[in-house]
Amino acid sequence: MDDITNRKLISSKISRGEPVRLSFKFVNEKVLMVLNSVLSRLLSRHDQVYLLNSVITILREIIINALKANAKRTFFMKSDLNINDEHEYRKGMNKFKKNVVGDFDSIEADLKRSDLYVQISFETDEKNIHITVSNNSPILPVELERINFRIEKAIKYNDFSEAYGEIEDDSEGAGLGIVLTILLLKSMGIDAHSYRIEKAGKITRTSLTIPAVLKPNEITTKIKQQILRQIEGIPTFPENIIQLQRLCRDPESSIDHIVKQLKIDPALSTDVIKLSNSAGFAPGTRIEDIKTAIVIIGLKNLEAILVASNARRILNERYSSFEMIWEHCNKVAFYAYNIAMSYRLSAIIENVYMAGLLHDLGKIILLATDRKLVRKIADIVENRKITTTTMEEISIGISHSSIGSLISKNWNFPPYLIEAIQHHHSPLNCSEKYRDVVYIIYLANMMVGIDDRKYSYYYIDESVLERYELLDLGRFNELHQRLKYRYESTRQN
Repeated sequence: MDDITNRKLISSKISRGEPVRLSFKFVNEKVLMVLNSVLSRLLSRHDQVYLLNSVITILREIIINALKANAKRTFFMKSDLNINDEHEYRKGMNKFKKNVVGDFDSIEADLKRSDLYVQISFETDEKNIHITVSNNSPILPVELERINFRIEKAIKYNDFSEAYGEIEDDSEGAGLGIVLTILLLKSMGIDAHSYRIEKAGKITRTSLTIPAVLKPNEITTKIKQQILRQIEGIPTFPENIIQLQRLCRDPESSIDHIVKQLKIDPALSTDVIKLSNSAGFAPGTRIEDIKTAIVIIGLKNLEAILVASNARRILNERYSSFEMIWEHCNKVAFYAYNIAMSYRLSAIIENVYMAGLLHDLGKIILLATDRKLVRKIADIVENRKITTTTMEEISIGISHSSIGSLISKNWNFPPYLIEAIQHHHSPLNCSEKYRDVVYIIYLANMMVGIDDRKYSYYYIDESVLERYELLDLGRFNELHQRLKYRYESTRQN
């Protein structure tokens, strides 16, 4: 059985096409990070890295269910209750739900002392990836019957909103996980029946087969159709912005000429000064006028700010103002700019800054379209440790990243910017040409998420950490704290 911390051994097995088996009694963030790495490598072999977020979401659901089954048996034994007795089962489940569900860590020590385990097996062939999760708690017939009923019922749904209220099971909380799993499989074009739960003696086995060739069945919801219609109606950039962009790119342009053009639009000038200060181009110096801003930030960065400012203005005029999203984007842009500086990636500094300012523009339209559903998504993301993008794709049929990508194409943004907006939650999907831009935006966004207590270090894709030599937690924290200090210092000036 493989040592789950031996990444080199696991990596060599994957490269040779050998089965990988991982075993543990309790799951933590390090285990999940290793699983993420294994899946990304296996999916890469079939050119399916774009499925990573969805597959890891499903795998986490399966693992939690297996651990919950082990925890349930442990709890019943500790409480001296017979799990096979109908009366004692109901009594035990009421206690289990009250004492363990919602506080799973409380039973960690008991699980580690027990002889119960979870084993994950990954096997590949030319046509499929086979994932099997086994635990040595035999599932009860009544449990298996209930689960299979939920699976068949979930298969009939195409819309998460439609399924949410009807199928969620308050007794053990398993119903929602099955809905998520089935809808994810359908959205990926995988036959929902490739997900199976069965009993084999004293072993409960959950298996999932991912075929190399998929036939996506796109989930189109009313909200998605509404969003797509709105994107078509969003106006293009006005002529004064296009003219200013031309001036920024023209080596013959004078700063005085650009300043004169900017001052025609006082609101735009104010926004340029505001964004120049938020980026911290001149630490310890407060930029007060438009000419100073241009001199300090340079014409390339000015163009980035002009694009970001106008994009924000168009969206804020069309929808409500979402200042919290723009503040988040400002911070991501600051972190991204400084990460690029730290790694001496001078060729992409302006690119990552612009990408940071605009990476979440699709979220504006999403929030403006259905706030109630977005709040529901946020609750599920927080409670089940699922990525926001994955939940959006299940419940709406399109993520804020894809919405942003569609808008950026309508506005004729450069390819690197479209890719950064599209893949800031799924960096492994980007093209090699723009890898550093996308990876840095992803990394900056995750760091800001850690600041907001939405993520932890172990959520970050290992490939990104490896590229910037941040697999060591100490090195990562050193960089993160340095960026955080700089950002807070800039805001105080």
